[in-house]
Amino acid sequence: MDDNRPGSLPCPDTDHDGEADLWDKTGNHCPSYLGRLPWKTLGLPELRDASGEALWYALAPSLRDHAVVQPINSIEPPAEIKVVGIEPALDVAAVVIAPGHVLPGQRREGPGVDVAANYLEGQNVSLGDNVYETAAPSSGFNDRLLMITRDQLFDVVEWRVANEIRTALRRYYAAFQFFPYANSYSDSNYACTPTLTRGRVPNADLSPSYPLRSCTGHADWQPSLTPPIAPPPWFAENKWHLLTYYAVAPACTRPTLNCSGSGFLTVNDQGGAGAVVIVGGRAIASLSQVRPCAIENDCIEQPLAATNKYRRKARSVSFNDRVAVIVP
Repeated sequence: MDDNRPGSLPCPDTDHDGEADLWDKTGNHCPSYLGRLPWKTLGLPELRDASGEALWYALAPSLRDHAVVQPINSIEPPAEIKVVGIEPALDVAAVVIAPGHVLPGQRREGPGVDVAANYLEGQNVSLGDNVYETAAPSSGFNDRLLMITRDQLFDVVEWRVANEIRTALRRYYAAFQFFPYANSYSDSNYACTPTLTRGRVPNADLSPSYPLRSCTGHADWQPSLTPPIAPPPWFAENKWHLLTYYAVAPACTRPTLNCSGSGFLTVNDQGGAGAVVIVGGRAIASLSQVRPCAIENDCIEQPLAATNKYRRKARSVSFNDRVAVIVP
């Protein structure tokens, strides 16, 4: 996952050097969306299958690592890859394919060393249609395919987002000895709202169109410091600020310092939390949620939030909150 665009994926390696290819003549597309796994770019060892062949890889074009496809977040854009056969799937972000041993008619040396048809079979020989295939082994098919669905990818990315904002808030607290108030869902300026303890992360939008807003007389983010006391730029550029919930304990807001006031947050019946950051995945239809979040319950599955009580638990069909806790 890209450090500057979490959830984006690298282009494949089409010249067998282990590096993701650069852009095509248009400047914003991968030269090919099928090739070998760019193991060097991913910081991996040179992975091979049981036959000794390098792994192949394809990604959904909508998730390529280029600014033109922004925003990339939990709800957009959809992934175009479709897997057919014995393990069908839709909304697939990427596939990794073990090509297996050479089959009759395939030539993997000389000019054929980088030709997909000399390694892959069936729908896995790219036709430009983003369709790939799983099938039982046969005399004419020995590919082994591992798919990564969009939900699986963003299950990891959402934790990354929650932890990045937790880090920014920890730095803020270390600098000022209190946490900022929250931003109201009705405020398109993204400034903190005095006395509001539940809502969105304040001052989230760092794009040129939305410079940092004043936090109503309270301490503002400091993005120019090293390390920065602010959310990373991609947080707003990819609209994560519209999908992320933030709550601060009354004990840890101005004018009190060092959380010396009264009223902490409770997470899984354990008190003492100064703040929580929650990143939800897709909207849960059974709860009538919508994305981007227009009200608190659109973003979270936390029925006791109004009483400063939160819960962390495994993801399920009725719960997909990613809860990062900050204990001062």
